Amino acid sequence: MHTIRAAGNFQSCNLVLDKIDGLKLRRLAKLILMTVREALAEGRFAMKGSHTPELDTALLLANACKLDREHLYMRLSESLDNTIVKEYRLSVKRRISGEPVAWIIGRKEFWGRDFSVGPGVLCPRPDTEALIEAALKTMDEYGSKARLHDCCCGPGTLALTLAAEQPGWNISASDISSIAEQYFERNNQSISNGNVKYFRSNLLENVPGQFEIIVSNPPYLTPAEFSQRKKLKWKEPALALDGGDHDGLNVIRRLIPYAWAKTTKNGTLLLETSPTQMHEVLRLLSDAGFKNIQYRDDLGGIPRVAIAKKELA
Repeated sequence: MHTIRAAGNFQSCNLVLDKIDGLKLRRLAKLILMTVREALAEGRFAMKGSHTPELDTALLLANACKLDREHLYMRLSESLDNTIVKEYRLSVKRRISGEPVAWIIGRKEFWGRDFSVGPGVLCPRPDTEALIEAALKTMDEYGSKARLHDCCCGPGTLALTLAAEQPGWNISASDISSIAEQYFERNNQSISNGNVKYFRSNLLENVPGQFEIIVSNPPYLTPAEFSQRKKLKWKEPALALDGGDHDGLNVIRRLIPYAWAKTTKNGTLLLETSPTQMHEVLRLLSDAGFKNIQYRDDLGGIPRVAIAKKELA
């Protein structure tokens, strides 16, 4: 923190300070402004239980300052206005309570684009990049005018990324959550100019037509895993995380028959799932009639994406 240094001797300084009333002392305190470096240090200490305290504090302070992180680090010695410090400290408290940083700042970057997110919706995660990569490769097999649907779309992570990467495709999305719908529509406008059709649907019940490709990042945590994350103060909704049944695969078990009916005769289904569930998911796909069943690893080299084709004669 800044210190006040007396121009004369300390005894004279003390005599002067003794004459300042409480109001003036409060005004004086407001002049002792916190620097960017000090604010970051305070936040890191407060969030020392976080896995990423340095990143979290930088994102929260940059948001309060309306700067990106790079410019924030260029201003470490600069003082912060008290209104910024107040906003930043409130953000830190929200983070300590378990809210994702993305909810607090209102956005999450994924595949080079900012997605609007907030309370009640699942935040895009790096693991899902493996599903994007696999989907883009699969899309190349069908040409430029095929149809793709994203089931359990959340804020639009898959559908809108793929629509931006392949603007010639006919892409739609669905989710059961009204909150997800709000964020999807917001992101649909900012990322794809509103070109992706949305359906409110329990899985694929209310989605018309068939598709060359169906992609999905459904909830797949086991109830025990979700309970553990709740103890760790995770705030993201059960609807987006808890897959149901003892093994977390209730939603996927229900989705696979729908996907079989909704894919064209040479269509492809791509599912994100947990590596511990991959063997069972591949079996479920085989039992449903899918062929050429494979999986892809995520960035950490862990099995993450199941891929299956319908392949009817």
